[in-house]
Amino acid sequence: MIILFLLPVTVLYLFFFIYPSIRAFYVSLFDWSGFSNDMDFIGLGNFIELFHDSHFWSVVMNNTFIIIFIGGIIIFTIAFILCGVLTTDIKGKKFYRAILFFPSVVNPVAVAILWSFIYNKQWGLLNNLLRVIGLENLEKAWLAPDTLIWSILVALVWMYTGFYCVILLAAFDRVPQGLIEAAQLEGANELKIFFKIKIPMIWDVLTTAIILWCINAVKEFSLLYAWGGGVDVPPPGSQNLATYMYMTAFGRRVTIYRMGYSTAMGVVMFLLIVTFVIIVSLLAKRETIEY
Repeated sequence: MIILFLLPVTVLYLFFFIYPSIRAFYVSLFDWSGFSNDMDFIGLGNFIELFHDSHFWSVVMNNTFIIIFIGGIIIFTIAFILCGVLTTDIKGKKFYRAILFFPSVVNPVAVAILWSFIYNKQWGLLNNLLRVIGLENLEKAWLAPDTLIWSILVALVWMYTGFYCVILLAAFDRVPQGLIEAAQLEGANELKIFFKIKIPMIWDVLTTAIILWCINAVKEFSLLYAWGGGVDVPPPGSQNLATYMYMTAFGRRVTIYRMGYSTAMGVVMFLLIVTFVIIVSLLAKRETIEY
């Protein structure tokens, strides 16, 4: 009887996850344009070419070390600070939580439009603000290739900080108050309580939040494509792995349609994410304290 209940979910899982995953690995073994039935089997040729593709590694480094790591550090640092404020007795905590959550539900295309007004070189809010406070020398073309990745990082921080703050707030709320009071009676200060009690007790939630952020950061496409994908060959600074995969698969005027090569990138991206998730999960399991 239980098998009958599980059957629909199993079929859907096999059809929408297992089959596409196997199919993706299969396609990555071919030199295929995606628009014909001619598929030339080349084995691991796409993967070998990929590991010698300097442009690929350049966009991976942009994606990994700037968006994921630096963005993650900024987002979770601000989120923890906001959690510290919102776990005090200030009035209107529910209202502030709703305000924090708001940017994460805005459509990414709308975010791209909103921030393009802020970053505009001539009449954008940011450059105008710099002129008003006498810092004209800091004015930039914020969406130029050399600054684009940092401009996107700021927009992503704006989008996601509130979302992860709300998740962490929910985790902090479940920490037993009695345990904190006992630590205070023992003479522990707030800093010690935070790092020795609260953080270890929310490691499982924090791990999930970190993994979610990494997945979102790796898949980030809309802002990069909206601001940096409008040219035939975007420079490495204006691409990440997702946009490079798209450009390789569907091409532009000076590129060719390489569905097999693009799929190989997807397989490598999947393996990188899985490796990262396993490492973070093992670290979290070691640090978690159960009450």
